[in-house]
Amino acid sequence: MRKINIKDILLDIDIVQLLNSNNVKKTIYIDIDGNIYDNKEDTTNKAIIYENLEFDKFSHITEAKALANEIFTAYKPVMLGTTCKIKPLNNWQNIIDLNKNEMLYFDHQSDGVEIFEDKELEEYGWQATPLEIKYRELSDFIENNCDGTLLFYDNEIQFSGFAIINDIVKVREQVKEFIITKAKENISEKLVELDDDDVIEALEFFNIEE
Repeated sequence: MRKINIKDILLDIDIVQLLNSNNVKKTIYIDIDGNIYDNKEDTTNKAIIYENLEFDKFSHITEAKALANEIFTAYKPVMLGTTCKIKPLNNWQNIIDLNKNEMLYFDHQSDGVEIFEDKELEEYGWQATPLEIKYRELSDFIENNCDGTLLFYDNEIQFSGFAIINDIVKVREQVKEFIITKAKENISEKLVELDDDDVIEALEFFNIEE
């Protein structure tokens, strides 16, 4: 998984490109790499750092600096010629909200990972808990072994972030295989109470023989 600390990102946005499309496009999306889209479907599985659903209302603005200052106010834009430099970190809380429908999970230093937004994967996480496999282990596995993007803010004092994966079907398979392997290890190390009702249910769910 690609891991990006948003505090290290400084994007160069071509304002001329935005000016040229100003009379045509009603929506604008920009991803963490600075790519510009006018179709929401094209942003699937991408970490978005900017969204403007009423971009056509700026069609009266024909000067690059004026357009940049207007649409990127929250990002504290700096103009160099026709290029606008923005720091996504300046709008981090809003970026989290922009990606809430794409993220697999949200991670925070105080609460950690509490839930997977994918229902099937969440069921795996729930059933894995009695087998002494925590959400932290599952999220670490996903970040180190699955394809996608982990966008986070970490200044060594505060941490928050979210994961967006490329192929949910593949991730489900990978996570399930990991859980089965890890559960067998925990059983062999006598970390699991085999007579516990929740454990018995989990073993049956994953089809694990004692």
